[in-house]
Amino acid sequence: MRHIGLRWLDRILLGFLIGLLVLYLWYAAEHVRLLFAFPFPLDYGEGPLLAQVSRLAGGEPIWRLYADPAQEPFLIVNYPPLFLLLSAGLTGLIGMPLVAGRLIALVATIAATAALAALIGRRGAWLTLIWLTVPVVREWMPLMRVDLLGVALGLWAVWVAGHEQLPPIWRGALAGLLAVGCLLTKPSLIAGPLAAGTILLAEWIRLRPQPEPHARYALLTFLATATLAGGGIVAALAWATHGWFLIHVIAANANRWEADLALGFWRQQLTLRWPLAIAALIGGAIVWRTERRKMLLPALTYTLAGTLGAIGVGKVGAYANYFFEWYAGLIWLCGLGWSTLAAMNQRLSVRALAMSSLLILSLLYYPPLWDANRLRPAGLIEPGPPRLAFGQYGLWADARREADVLAALTRTGTELAREARTAGPVIFTDLPGLASGAGITARIPVFEFRQLLDQGLADQTTLLQELANGKLPLILLDYLGNWLTPEMITIIQHRYAQDGSLGLIDRYRPVATGPAQPPLQPVAAGGVQLAGVQLAPPLGVAYEPGQLLTLSLQWQRIDQHPADNLTVVVRVLFAGNRVAAHSELPLLYGALPPARWSTTAPIEHMQPIALPLELLPGTYQLAVGLRDSNGHDLIAPQPVATIAVEAQGGSFFTETGYFVPVAFMRAWAELGAVERAGWPLTPAVPFGWGWLQCFERVCLEARDSTISIRSLGRELYLAETIRSAQCFTGTPATTICPGFTNYSEQMAELGPPLSGELFRNGWIVQWTEYARLERSTDGTDFGLGRLGDETLRLPPGVRYRWPGNTTIERR
Repeated sequence: MRHIGLRWLDRILLGFLIGLLVLYLWYAAEHVRLLFAFPFPLDYGEGPLLAQVSRLAGGEPIWRLYADPAQEPFLIVNYPPLFLLLSAGLTGLIGMPLVAGRLIALVATIAATAALAALIGRRGAWLTLIWLTVPVVREWMPLMRVDLLGVALGLWAVWVAGHEQLPPIWRGALAGLLAVGCLLTKPSLIAGPLAAGTILLAEWIRLRPQPEPHARYALLTFLATATLAGGGIVAALAWATHGWFLIHVIAANANRWEADLALGFWRQQLTLRWPLAIAALIGGAIVWRTERRKMLLPALTYTLAGTLGAIGVGKVGAYANYFFEWYAGLIWLCGLGWSTLAAMNQRLSVRALAMSSLLILSLLYYPPLWDANRLRPAGLIEPGPPRLAFGQYGLWADARREADVLAALTRTGTELAREARTAGPVIFTDLPGLASGAGITARIPVFEFRQLLDQGLADQTTLLQELANGKLPLILLDYLGNWLTPEMITIIQHRYAQDGSLGLIDRYRPVATGPAQPPLQPVAAGGVQLAGVQLAPPLGVAYEPGQLLTLSLQWQRIDQHPADNLTVVVRVLFAGNRVAAHSELPLLYGALPPARWSTTAPIEHMQPIALPLELLPGTYQLAVGLRDSNGHDLIAPQPVATIAVEAQGGSFFTETGYFVPVAFMRAWAELGAVERAGWPLTPAVPFGWGWLQCFERVCLEARDSTISIRSLGRELYLAETIRSAQCFTGTPATTICPGFTNYSEQMAELGPPLSGELFRNGWIVQWTEYARLERSTDGTDFGLGRLGDETLRLPPGVRYRWPGNTTIERR
């Protein structure tokens, strides 16, 4: 009777385990399907790899890829070339480099699963499917990342090393080549090569007293192949690239290690997968007590090496992919224990039932990849609270959320790619995939560049000069501070201004400077001289009292040893030397000392100055001087340009501290003033395409003397993951839905509807070209969404960053 009860318990547990595996496999398949249909890099690391593979597929020699990263195409190649070469070769066949890289990663994941099955044996091979349920494996299997190819090559190297039926020399050579392939994919993947070598060494030690030399041949061939092939390829690449290969592959990966970061990742993994670790210990103990214990040596070696590798997750910039080998080792041990019990007909033992229960427990909860409320890419860095794999909020809900998020990212990515291609061929971005996805060049891969810079192996002077002169036509940032240096951030805040956002990305463009003109009087001191003055033309017929005057000064280095810590003094003068306004700012904002400037070309220093509200109509002089670090005048302010000032009807808003020029003021009043547009949130900013000023609910544009409302409803609705084409009455939303009709008649310039009615953050809303109509669920409160505020994506308490908010935000 007890035997029957155990049999039924075994069947129930086994059925539940298989059911969970099938559910996870469906989710993994759905994830793969959605990612292969997504046309842009999703993970940060896909961006640099896509750029590198695209170059190779376009005919760039491999040694040119590992060149000086300060030279175009500005690549920093973190990995050896195997994955790149395979992806480039496949790209030549299918013509799609991103799909090629993702396909190689997917095939490698399946190959790793097959290798684990071969190592475990027939009776426990099915447990290797647990590998596909591991969150980071499921996340990365369709991504263009190198790791899973290296894991697969390492596992197959172990299998070949232990396959004694092969001729010894062939076995050692093939295992050596696979081990070299693993390390030439990612050098930190040491578990497979170490386990393969351990198998051959243990076999040689075990058979050493016997006359058969095959074990010695296999070991020596393995070592010779690994040394000659691996060392030869590395030496050849180092020679062909004049040493740059080692800078790319070794120095660019030598990030600092932080214990708190490592502990955080380990705590995250063990919280959900501790039952798998216990099941692996039980599996290892089961095998140890049988004659099959020799199978434990490679599995334990692999798991120990994988554990050591996973300690590296504390490296700055690391991710959960450092646990790949550790997870593979745990699953290997579980499979060995399961197959041993099956071979001994002990499936109904307490140990077998305990393993089944632990494996089920390891799969019950999972960390969702996709935020339920915010549009952001997938990731386990900031997961939602773990939840049951099945049920209303389980894997099914996560898959549906993934489809919605990827659809929104596709819409915004398409628009960003269009803008990037228009601005290109080189842009600045903290997510290189934004550039490579658009087929253009990212000026630097910011994370990798920062690692080299912090080690003294890179220099940012040229880049800072380009930013200061506004040479990069577009900056796309996830957020200001994402691995950018303080100097980059400072110059961007003073020389560039935000031009709204698309989805997750803020757009910055150079502030327009106007044509250069020589200064009225020379200004030279401290080893620098003023070479030119630039003034952005006014939006109206003249500058207005209260307006922010955009002044840019072109400075040139004229001495071999110029003074540091210079301060630029700007004054607005009237009636001789009487001062109407005064401004002081460190030269180049303190970010780039004159000693690092080029002596052949001027560099721009932008120093806007607010004209006082009480200025009378007339002509005023702009004067510029220099002070040293002690506050002493090296040269008193000298007149360099004149401006005409005339009151025209613009207004200064004390509520937010911004001036609205007359042209925008008229449009603001015609819209309905505060009730429709809200208070100003930015100054009027001159860009190359025209002027922009954003208010709480709208942004106004001036192009060729025409004032219009920016289509913020259309832009922001691209990133909306909740979509609807009908009103709640069931009718298509070709006009404003009935629930908003009375309110919309009171509002100006809403534009045609873009959506039907939908629930959003507890409100019923409808999107239009220029607005988002909102009402409470009980129909008592109506309003308009703060689209002007939302397009700026400013963190709480942070003002518009231009002309020089020095706060660095962290998200």
